[in-house]
Amino acid sequence: MKRPTPPSAPAHRRLLTRRAILQAVATAAAGAALLRRARAQSTPPIRLITSEFAPYSFSENGQARGVVADRARQLLRETGRSVPIEVYPWARAYETALRTPGALLFPVARRPEREDLFKWVGEAIPFKVALFRSTERPDITPTTLEEAGQYRIGALQKDVKGIYLTAKGIPHEIIADEELGVRMLVHGRLDLLPSDIRSMMYRLHKLGLPQTAVTEALPLPEISRPLYFAFNRDTPDEIVEEFRRALDTLPEPEQY
Repeated sequence: MKRPTPPSAPAHRRLLTRRAILQAVATAAAGAALLRRARAQSTPPIRLITSEFAPYSFSENGQARGVVADRARQLLRETGRSVPIEVYPWARAYETALRTPGALLFPVARRPEREDLFKWVGEAIPFKVALFRSTERPDITPTTLEEAGQYRIGALQKDVKGIYLTAKGIPHEIIADEELGVRMLVHGRLDLLPSDIRSMMYRLHKLGLPQTAVTEALPLPEISRPLYFAFNRDTPDEIVEEFRRALDTLPEPEQY
């Protein structure tokens, strides 16, 4: 019986080369998989954090609703993620985002004192702010912020409007939420309330009050700027960039 002819030297070398290539590919694939797992383990989980700030974001029947919450869901779809949106009172939402890597806070005003506290993704929605008075108080007619300071003003704690008033030296009362503030305004327990137009109209509707119940007393152009999506500053840059690219693909938010 004839023995099989051994492969020639060149053929043998080709066989060894193919085996080496296959082994190298397999090793590289295994290494890449390990690297992906290591990165996944070291990357903080994404959390979406928002506050009770209707009509932009609010909780309804256990679900986050609102125009900015809807845009956040669009971002999740664009990035291929499925993450619940957590809704808290503003102060808790803000503090949670500050101390939680991977937390995306929205909507949040981009102020100089906050610039280095977050990694800013991009604009979420336009925002126009004014001081409002009860329509039944035509005697309240401030023409400057300094004149407004002589009246009773209410504002949320750690909210951009309250921070702004503090920075300008305008005394104000801390209120628990803006819906309470609207009640206090129309019932004469506050003289002025800073609010953006969308929120004010929404809360009047929710309280069963006509839009004519309040009147814009003094616009606040210095804080009438877009609200933002912002990540905790310890979030990896590649995640922030991924969400920036996703935001660029979304339609422009509704203007006033």
